[in-house]
Amino acid sequence: MINDLELASSSTDHWKYVDDVTISESLKKNEVSVLQSDLNTIERWTVNNNMKLNGKKCKEMILSFVRSENDIPRLLIDGLPLDLVPSFKILGLTMNNKLKWQDNTEALVKKASKRLYIIRVRQRCGLPPNDLLLVYFSMVRSILEYACPVWHTMLPKCLGDKIEKVQKRAFRIIYPTTDYEDALNIAKCKRLVDRRQELCAKTFKKILKPDAHLNHLLPPLREESHELDLRNNSNFTLTKCRTERFKTSFIPAMTANFNRK
Repeated sequence: MINDLELASSSTDHWKYVDDVTISESLKKNEVSVLQSDLNTIERWTVNNNMKLNGKKCKEMILSFVRSENDIPRLLIDGLPLDLVPSFKILGLTMNNKLKWQDNTEALVKKASKRLYIIRVRQRCGLPPNDLLLVYFSMVRSILEYACPVWHTMLPKCLGDKIEKVQKRAFRIIYPTTDYEDALNIAKCKRLVDRRQELCAKTFKKILKPDAHLNHLLPPLREESHELDLRNNSNFTLTKCRTERFKTSFIPAMTANFNRK
């Protein structure tokens, strides 16, 4: 529906998925925002295609870590300002304006916990543990691991424990007389934190391919940065991270993990 929607501005980015569009820009101090111009372009495009933007469903979020108040003008649709929100859900992930994952974790845990009822009902009907495991893997664990490469490396232990508790509750239903560690062994299943680490490693391995979509985000190899033949030439040059937030994000965290192997 929106394949032919194009934005002329070179200082902004936009992403399209089915009928969903997200636009963004990165501003330095005292720079002027041009995002309203892109929003006007989208609004004109919808009118030309016999559609209309619903301003009540469009949201604005500002990510800023400076202590002073920002003076960025509000975005408008039909002359009315968009709702300025601290967090919003996009393609199943709940993002917030501090790039923390409390909101997303709570959303995943709440959704997955509701589905434990499905396992409980089938357990009461006499479904064997192996079949209950299949239900858990497909309908509960899949939710808890959704898009985990985006957030796993930045997840503090307290939030990881909240996610793990859902699996513990599921295993208490499936194996009511067995403790958690023994139940994991019987089911030949791993803790969720270990599975997320493996999923992140698989994603990083795909990005290592030269033609991968995100390959350009990787730092250069040491053999590309030095003329000398070093023992660790196959390692990446570590990215200089000014903040812990950036250091624990996916690319810096996984390149550091790759170098340690």
